[in-house]
Amino acid sequence: MTLGSKKFYAPNSTGFGTVKPAKIFNGGDPSGYVTKIVWTSWGGAQASGHGLNAVNKPNGGYYATLVTIDLKPQDRGTCPGSSQLVYRQLLVREPSRPGGSVGKWFLWSNAHNLCSSSP
Repeated sequence: MTLGSKKFYAPNSTGFGTVKPAKIFNGGDPSGYVTKIVWTSWGGAQASGHGLNAVNKPNGGYYATLVTIDLKPQDRGTCPGSSQLVYRQLLVREPSRPGGSVGKWFLWSNAHNLCSSSP
């Protein structure tokens, strides 16, 4: 079981289409890059893990300190044209600033599926 497809935001993305990626990147700005991912579960209806991520400052730029982001891959199935079982969605939550409280779950990159570059 992989986290989505290698086609997700290809060719600039990292970690998608792999099993338990240690980092993911959607190919965009620093807030789209998660490092030092530790997976606490994998292969079930949902997986769970956490990593480090940059968050935007209210007036632009990014905080110098990374925050812990919670990761919850879900929606097991296949992508069009493939028989490989994947997690087709990735829910995440993080604080809006270092030391802040954790926010609500939302879809990574606002992507309803991790199969292609079309969210």
